[in-house]
Amino acid sequence: MSDIEFTIARILRDPLIRQVLRADRTSLFDFARLLRENAIRIRSASTSSRLIVQPMPSDRRDQDRRSQQSATR
Repeated sequence: MSDIEFTIARILRDPLIRQVLRADRTSLFDFARLLRENAIRIRSASTSSRLIVQPMPSDRRDQDRRSQQSATR
């Protein structure tokens, strides 16, 4: 592993990450769970060789807005 690659444990110990979590009022436990769940999701997607990415709600609104603008033109 190169020095630029981070393990979940290393990310959770990083002082800058901890400061950002505090500023965002996110618990270390919740962030660790998020990282682990996504690691599992990515690992299982790579074995099935496809990763389905769902757009975030704000992305959907932007897409809907663009679709409506295109339809009215």
